[in-house]
Amino acid sequence: MVSQGAGMSVINTMLKDLDKRQQPHGLDELPVPPLQYRQAPQSRLPWLLLGLLSLLLLAMGYLAWERYAVLERTNLALQQDNQILVQEIASGELKQPVVSEEPTTKNEPELAAGKAPAEKPRAEVSQAADTQTIAKTESDAESSVELMATPKTDPVAESKVERKPAAESKPVVMPQRVRVEQASDGKIAKTTGTMAVTEVKLSPEALAEKRFSQGKSAQEGGQLSQAVKDFSEAISLNPALHGARQHLAALYYGQGQLGEANKVLEQGLALYPGEFDYALMLAKVLEAQGDRQGALAALGNIPDDHLLAKQKWVMQSHLAQQASAFTLAEESYRRLARVEPNQAKWWMGLAYALDSQQKFTGAKQAYGQALGLPGLSQQASDFIQQRLAQLGDIE
Repeated sequence: MVSQGAGMSVINTMLKDLDKRQQPHGLDELPVPPLQYRQAPQSRLPWLLLGLLSLLLLAMGYLAWERYAVLERTNLALQQDNQILVQEIASGELKQPVVSEEPTTKNEPELAAGKAPAEKPRAEVSQAADTQTIAKTESDAESSVELMATPKTDPVAESKVERKPAAESKPVVMPQRVRVEQASDGKIAKTTGTMAVTEVKLSPEALAEKRFSQGKSAQEGGQLSQAVKDFSEAISLNPALHGARQHLAALYYGQGQLGEANKVLEQGLALYPGEFDYALMLAKVLEAQGDRQGALAALGNIPDDHLLAKQKWVMQSHLAQQASAFTLAEESYRRLARVEPNQAKWWMGLAYALDSQQKFTGAKQAYGQALGLPGLSQQASDFIQQRLAQLGDIE
């Protein structure tokens, strides 16, 4: 019993201790502090990039400013140099070259004798430099003269000029070139200065071309006498200038001076047998003079394979028919009919040439060919029909 009571006592004691433990101990009533959250630390990379970009912009701005300043200093220095150069020219320290016919021989005796050339006043030097002129050439100038300015050193005047440092040396003024027409007598207008004169004559071919151009202008302007003069002078300077010779012959032909035209063309054909334009023009002149045989002889110089062959055959057929040279007329009309088979006039001419030689079969065929083509006049058609009826070829 005792042991049972002792056991209960121990249990009760344990229960009491448990109850004490389960009683509120005040911890729950303690105030709970609110939760605090810490923000993540911000990155410094954008600020670093912004700083680098600012430094880069500042550096670029400084470089641009520095370059601009260098350019400004350079321009300022150039302006100062130009002003100094202008002042030296205005004060007479630098002399501008002027035209001189004898650049070296006139001043050498005075320098050899020890006499310094008298210094001209500043106004006179400036006026001489500004009023340089070349005398006008005569209307019939034959050649050109090229004047090249070559500055000349004056030792006496050079001693008066203050020596400049090497850093302030000025650019050398290049010589100027002036071209003038030389008069026909070969004289050049005299001027004063230190410019060398070099004569350059035009070749006869160039002068001939110039006269030819002047002649054409005179012809267009109705100045026929002047045109004849220019063309004649052109071929005298250059006989191979065929255009001038042809223009001259045409002018003579148009003015009725057939003998002069004949002379000019015969001379050209004799000098240049291969220029068949002369032969064709000569044939026309001879025809106008009534010399059909001479015209046919001139046309005979033109080959049948030349570009002028068709014109040759046209004129040759006409002249041969008028001169009753029907064999030559037949040959010319045959060539024309081969070149232009649709031309009725060539077939009619061939038929007439055959008919005149009593080659009636060929004549009837040529008449029929011409009658079947357009282009014949009513009179020519009536003649063909009448002739065919006479030859017994009427259907």
